[in-house]
Amino acid sequence: MKNKINLNKDNCKILICCHKPCELPPNPDGLFLPIQVGAAISDVDLGMQRDDQVNGEPCDNISAKNKSYCELTALYWAWKNIKKLYPNLEYIGLNHYRRYFSFEKKFSVYEDTVKNEREISRYKLYKEVLQKILTKNKIIIAKKHFYKFSMFFAYCLFYVSEDYRILKKVIQDDFPGYYKSFIKFMEKSNYYSPYNMFIMKFSDFSKYCEWLFDVFSKIEKKIPFEHYNQQQMRVFGYMSEFLLRVYLDKNEKETSENIVNVYRNDNYLLSPIAQMLKTLRSKIIFFILKYF
Repeated sequence: MKNKINLNKDNCKILICCHKPCELPPNPDGLFLPIQVGAAISDVDLGMQRDDQVNGEPCDNISAKNKSYCELTALYWAWKNIKKLYPNLEYIGLNHYRRYFSFEKKFSVYEDTVKNEREISRYKLYKEVLQKILTKNKIIIAKKHFYKFSMFFAYCLFYVSEDYRILKKVIQDDFPGYYKSFIKFMEKSNYYSPYNMFIMKFSDFSKYCEWLFDVFSKIEKKIPFEHYNQQQMRVFGYMSEFLLRVYLDKNEKETSENIVNVYRNDNYLLSPIAQMLKTLRSKIIFFILKYF
């Protein structure tokens, strides 16, 4: 039997990515680390850890690229710098200022649990449940989100199709060991784990970052950002949402899919019946893509 993990403020940090003033959840065990993303290009200091500094001093960072890398500027900062502050760190995760993993063990027909923003102060991490999952050596990721069509089609429909072709070519030429998993998830599946959210061992995180930012370093030179609008500029934030499962599949990592609590200004939800029909439709499409 594996030794039970005991998470504490020294061996575990879950980043909370923030880009504006916001309410944060309770943090009694000190596992959360709020971090200001894009701090280098912001006129506002949120009074929390910045993604361009360590102890108030400049550090290795990509904070100025936040418009295209989104929450990945926090990932990069943590990969390069967090152990300077927490040398005994063993586990690391990422949440957003309005998106947090749910560990309440409640069945849900929804892909996410949507709650009112005012409920953030009542969020509970349920550390005991988190520890049980990590003791099984599983990587925690967000529950599947389904599209009506393949991920390839979704990317080309909602983002810049040429970016997808560039990404595919880079994987094929420079990371051929990942190409089979890439085709499996991008062209033969219709689901992904959104938000770039995870909780994993720091050793796994470090390897993932090394691969991910290596991929992006080759793509970045080929994308004409000067012609992109604000949404299209978020290219690497979008790509990484799709690439996470590619990486985990290629490296045969066990995962635990968890519902995400999404806090919004309104409480709009599909009815349970409508949501079940939506999910059923998506799974039928998944079956067709996989076996035909």
